[in-house]
Amino acid sequence: MNPMKTIHAHRWIAIVLIGFVALDFFLLAVPNFGVYDEIIYVPVAYNMMGLKPQPAQPTILGAPISLVSPINLTRYYPLQPLGKDFNIEQMPLSKIIMGTFLYLFAPQQVNYFWARVPSVIMSAVALISMYGIASHFLEKQKYALLATAFLNFDTLFWIHSRAALIDIYFLAFMMLGILLYLKGHIRWSIVAIALSVLSKLAGISGLAIIIAYDLIVNPKRQSFKQTFKQMLVSIAIFFAVCVPSYTIYAYIWGMSENPITNLLLYPQWLSKVNWTMTLIQGSSPSSQPWAWLLNQTPVRYAVVFDPTTGISLLSFVGQMNFTIIALAIPVVVMAGYEMVKKRTPISTLVFLWFMCTWLPYLFFTLSAQEQFIHHMVATVPTIVLGIVSWLRTQNRAFVVGYTILLVTAWVWNYPYGLLWFYIVGSPYRTLPPLNFFGF
Repeated sequence: MNPMKTIHAHRWIAIVLIGFVALDFFLLAVPNFGVYDEIIYVPVAYNMMGLKPQPAQPTILGAPISLVSPINLTRYYPLQPLGKDFNIEQMPLSKIIMGTFLYLFAPQQVNYFWARVPSVIMSAVALISMYGIASHFLEKQKYALLATAFLNFDTLFWIHSRAALIDIYFLAFMMLGILLYLKGHIRWSIVAIALSVLSKLAGISGLAIIIAYDLIVNPKRQSFKQTFKQMLVSIAIFFAVCVPSYTIYAYIWGMSENPITNLLLYPQWLSKVNWTMTLIQGSSPSSQPWAWLLNQTPVRYAVVFDPTTGISLLSFVGQMNFTIIALAIPVVVMAGYEMVKKRTPISTLVFLWFMCTWLPYLFFTLSAQEQFIHHMVATVPTIVLGIVSWLRTQNRAFVVGYTILLVTAWVWNYPYGLLWFYIVGSPYRTLPPLNFFGF
């Protein structure tokens, strides 16, 4: 197809994507201190690049901020050799990408803006993939655009799309892998899934989604011999990407140059450290997977407030858009029914995606491991896909009303609400002076 015709045919997604990326970049440098696990990943990324940057004074509107109970990384990572990845419990790719940006653009002083830029790029990859996946199943472009917009306006996804956190990396690569599979580029899809796993082990769910979907939707597409051969080739490609990549990583950045030894350091570290976010949360924000669907426990990622006036200028709260999560159970149940009765491709993907990204955390909970709501970020896209598929059967007034409600819920949870008044000034009354605290 002519490239110009392709661009013209999809011009609306280009316009929408530019708008969403601009929204991500707006106030990207605020706050200039760690949001949630940025307090771990940004120092690790700098350390991997062999950099010792000067710490930055936390500020808001030019005024200094006193951080409440800043985390002491030495407590959890007693060994932090320069040039090494001491964050051994997570896969390395996202930290390498983040560190590369910091090495190139902000090597002298801690800079959260440049640490967050790769997340904006990866969120764009995720949104493009969402559009491609929705376009594959939905006959009208407007529904693919709607699915892309709904995903962007989920609060949990949006916060991760502009924070230096690793979940957006594995999600973007996983969604890209699913899209490539649907377009028939199976081998490249496995490469993308491998990159997802190298960003976070949870990326392996993408491989499970593709294999299960292929077996259910295309059971008679080819003989057992051909299917088995394709599976072997896919597994070979997966390991051909993962094994050399992790070996090189271990040699350059690992706490041990032996990749197997480096992997085994995690359970040893875990047995010695009682990791919890209680230190910066005041109480543990962990929650159970069933609560994510029924009564989600929000997690305070970052807050800037004045204890005297009670005014909160900035409030990053990890939670899903309630208009999306409220429909999760009915959408998944409906998708499961249609998968069993009709083997509808879109319903099959929605159901399998949900089960492969949500169900593992249910099993982890049974083993007494703490779970947090941010693990749900990989499940949000499939709920959105299921919702938009259902909205196709509704009248226009209902679709418009639901869309307005969804965007309103996102605006309500917009983390920079009151900050706007202090940036542009209040036309109604004099704003009170503030004494800022943050965590």
